[in-house]
Amino acid sequence: MPPASRYIKQDVLQGISPSQILVVNCDLSNVGKALPSFLDTVQGNGTGLALIYETRHVMKYLAIASRTQVLVVHMYREGAKQGKIQNDSSLQAFLSDATIFKAAFYVDNMASSLFFDHKLRIDNAKDLFSAVAPQGSRGSLEALKAILGGDLVNKKLIHSFLDNPSGTDKKEKCALQAWAACYGASHISDRLSSEPSISTSIHDQKTLTFIASSIRLMSRVDALKPTRVKHDVEREIKQIDKGLLFTAQRYKTKFRQHGQSNQHIEIRMHGSDGKPIVRTGKLKSVKGKQATVCIDGPGTGLIKMVETVGKEAPTLAEQWKTTILLDALRNPTSLINNPFINALWFPETRVSWAAIPRTKQCPALYFPSERKLNVSQERAVQAILSNKNDHRVLLVHGPPGTGKTTVIAASVTSTMQLPGGKSTLWLTAQSNVAVKNIAEKLATIGFFDFKILVSKDFHFDWHEHLYQKLEERVLRSDEFPESVVVAERMLCGAKVILCTVSMLSSEKIAPVIALVPVQTIIFDEASQIDVTDYLPALFRFKSTLRKFVFIGDDKQLAPYGSNDVPIKSIFEHPHLRRKAIFLDTQYRMPVPIGSLISKKVYGGHLKTCHKISESACCRFVDVRNGVEESKGHSWRNVRQVDAVIKIAGILHAQGKSFRIITPYDPQRSLLENSLKQTSLPWEDKCFNVDSFQGNEDDYIIVSIVRTNKLGFLNDQRRVNVMLTRCKKGMIICTNRAFIEGPAAKSLVGALYASLPAHSVWVKSLQTLTPRFDFFAPPRVTAPS
Repeated sequence: MPPASRYIKQDVLQGISPSQILVVNCDLSNVGKALPSFLDTVQGNGTGLALIYETRHVMKYLAIASRTQVLVVHMYREGAKQGKIQNDSSLQAFLSDATIFKAAFYVDNMASSLFFDHKLRIDNAKDLFSAVAPQGSRGSLEALKAILGGDLVNKKLIHSFLDNPSGTDKKEKCALQAWAACYGASHISDRLSSEPSISTSIHDQKTLTFIASSIRLMSRVDALKPTRVKHDVEREIKQIDKGLLFTAQRYKTKFRQHGQSNQHIEIRMHGSDGKPIVRTGKLKSVKGKQATVCIDGPGTGLIKMVETVGKEAPTLAEQWKTTILLDALRNPTSLINNPFINALWFPETRVSWAAIPRTKQCPALYFPSERKLNVSQERAVQAILSNKNDHRVLLVHGPPGTGKTTVIAASVTSTMQLPGGKSTLWLTAQSNVAVKNIAEKLATIGFFDFKILVSKDFHFDWHEHLYQKLEERVLRSDEFPESVVVAERMLCGAKVILCTVSMLSSEKIAPVIALVPVQTIIFDEASQIDVTDYLPALFRFKSTLRKFVFIGDDKQLAPYGSNDVPIKSIFEHPHLRRKAIFLDTQYRMPVPIGSLISKKVYGGHLKTCHKISESACCRFVDVRNGVEESKGHSWRNVRQVDAVIKIAGILHAQGKSFRIITPYDPQRSLLENSLKQTSLPWEDKCFNVDSFQGNEDDYIIVSIVRTNKLGFLNDQRRVNVMLTRCKKGMIICTNRAFIEGPAAKSLVGALYASLPAHSVWVKSLQTLTPRFDFFAPPRVTAPS
């Protein structure tokens, strides 16, 4: 395919010549024919580069620009075998020519994609954003304007200029991005000259593969972020000066304020004349459930919908990861010299560990609890306490109910028994609720010498009630100490700190770290954590870090986004998984449930220790008239809601402690609203399965929702979580024809098949009374 050319309008910058740019298109196989004439247009050895991606973030177009011409290289051909086009060595020659300067807006994505997709390496490449933007503001409008010249920027285009296009103008968009990169490089040449360059030719294969795959994974996860978020708000709103005051109703859809964000608020309303009105505005402030939005016109009318439009800005943890991987592209020794990086990702590399001070003795096992540790728990705790290099990176595999928090608590009390008080522990998890559960476990054994670091966004107005028993141990983010002196007073000598994984990236915790250096970190719920999420901790605390402990279960929830992107937890690293310590006894679930889970999920290796052995511990309710209904991209079942509410009323009247869980969020919302309407307790009663791992209750009511297709039931890891939450009994609302038909081969179907037929079904909810005992052993009528 010979090169084809045409002129396109340059409308990114106003008043800048040229207004028309020549764009030459060619395949990767014949780029050598087009490169010589293109290079003749390059002035001062400076070029701009840009990429456009196809699905799965695979590189489709590479644009190389001078100030007057852009060469757009088609890297893949639709319909070709495996999609690839034969590589032309002339492109590699250009990319590796250190005399030609190359600039890009996201040079880390550029360099990693070239290698990841085509094994191409690049030299003398610089990142435009790094030259003008501090950590966290790469990609912001302010940074883009600084690169291109704020007064010249076309304000109508700038908001979406760097977005990956979804229409038919991909080549043109790629060309304009590359041209803008070339122009920007000359505009900020002084600042760019001091920016370190990237030359991937100096990287060995395995190091560059790790960096490139990590960056590609981050890019794909970022692409999953929604560009529109609908907020559940109260109908009544208050008008304030130049804006509106909204009150959010759900934490999941609350307003979120993040520094350098390109988002805006869109408000759809009906005016007094009934005509639809759309107002846009900016989020001014968020305080708990209340959000102040400044709008572009009058705000009177009936609110129909409020949405945040635009992708959420990178979190602090994401900013840390970006910086770490960008630095690794510039200087690969930053990875190679970190022993934890080698232990986690490069097992064939000989690891050189920093010596642990000899004064640090290995603590003896100490756990002040009525229940003694079993053999597997004791083995896990001893390994956590060990100073051996083989235990510097440690995995503990804990199925549901096997006492993972017990192991953590025993490790804490044993470590704190050491004389001198210099040993420290940081206990973390992906979710605030999991962190809170660890704190409650410590409290139940009488250990209170700890502090919980919690975000104000999670705590204030939303979840204060979760911390009522731990109030004196909580440090909220808006109250974090600003100096070591203040931190010393607030910590009261505590050497055990609890927080989420994301909190480890916050600069605000620096005074706490100064007093409680990060030596050993225990990660609970490790099976839910993307393994690259450990990078910030590995680099930030490398001078004091002694040990990484991962506790979790890869048979339960996977990291968020793993259904769409190949995200791996630490348990997917075979060299570490083989050495994991298995907690082999569960104490939570009654015997019939525990035995089925052991057989179907854990290969029969999970033992059960429980006083309830009757099959009546698990009952199924046949909601025959219930039908699955699509709700947006999810599902609900109205009749099952009616059944669940009736069951909840009975359990409440009997004084039983219970929770309600369901696979689908619309069903969860419907259940919660129905509890409110019937004046039953509703706070912290209804949960989506994905938010309930690590939790439990005496009795669990499950709404399956589906009656036709399996949907959620295809995911055994999530179903495993759903079926393993009860301590005394479980009631499953479903449809008998569905369970005995399409769902027969699912984990729920297997549980049903394992129970005696005469004790499984509750036949008619209409006959139930507040005295009905769901879990009484059924009467077996003797034959006449």
